[in-house]
Amino acid sequence: MDEYNVVYQHEAIEFVTVAKEFVRLLENARNMSKDDFIDHSVKMLPLLYQKGVMLPEITDYDDNFSEKFVDEAAWSYIQQTTSTRLDEDDEFVQVQDATMMSSMDSMSVGLSEIYADLYQEMGDLVGAYRIANDDVMLAALAYCQNNFPDYWGVRLLALLKALHEIKYRRND
Repeated sequence: MDEYNVVYQHEAIEFVTVAKEFVRLLENARNMSKDDFIDHSVKMLPLLYQKGVMLPEITDYDDNFSEKFVDEAAWSYIQQTTSTRLDEDDEFVQVQDATMMSSMDSMSVGLSEIYADLYQEMGDLVGAYRIANDDVMLAALAYCQNNFPDYWGVRLLALLKALHEIKYRRND
């Protein structure tokens, strides 16, 4: 199978579609209430995870075509917007990080930082698909797939768990 066809496979298109909706959610977060933002997040994050799991395997791509579309200013904007939206619930959670020495090591990361990290991953992918260059799209899809097991998939699950607890917290 031609690796370039991977970017047009059903699973890849579904993943990019959900990623685009996630990017839109974060870009419009400042116009939402806290409850609506959390509600939309707990509905969108499981879809993003599911579509990430279902990505076709990409073994042959040219890393020279890897492009970044989310810059530091955009990352900071999303981090600040989600921090403001979450208010006092922008708590720190423990996240396993594959870059650390031991698989038992973890680090504390704020929920708004996780949102911004996910935004960067998905924003770069969506940006690649917007320019519609097969090589760039393939590199971006491979990058997302490669980062899923040890980086953004783990962060997404930590975020979802925390949001679940916030959403369903009962006031006694």
